[in-house]
Amino acid sequence: MKKYEYKTIELPFKTGLFKTGTPDVESLLNAEGEQGWRLHQVVLPAVGFGESSSMMVIFEREKGQDR
Repeated sequence: MKKYEYKTIELPFKTGLFKTGTPDVESLLNAEGEQGWRLHQVVLPAVGFGESSSMMVIFEREKGQDR
């Protein structure tokens, strides 16, 4: 039976005077993929009124594949 391990990373949305939009998800996915992690799920936790200030990125990999 395969066993898995999971890792979560919180990515805050860019806010401020000249910064708006989503974080650089592509760079994160590529960096974690190099370490054997695979995207499992993206969650947008609601802070209030259905708005989110960050996204939670959940990765998985088979146990024993750490590099």
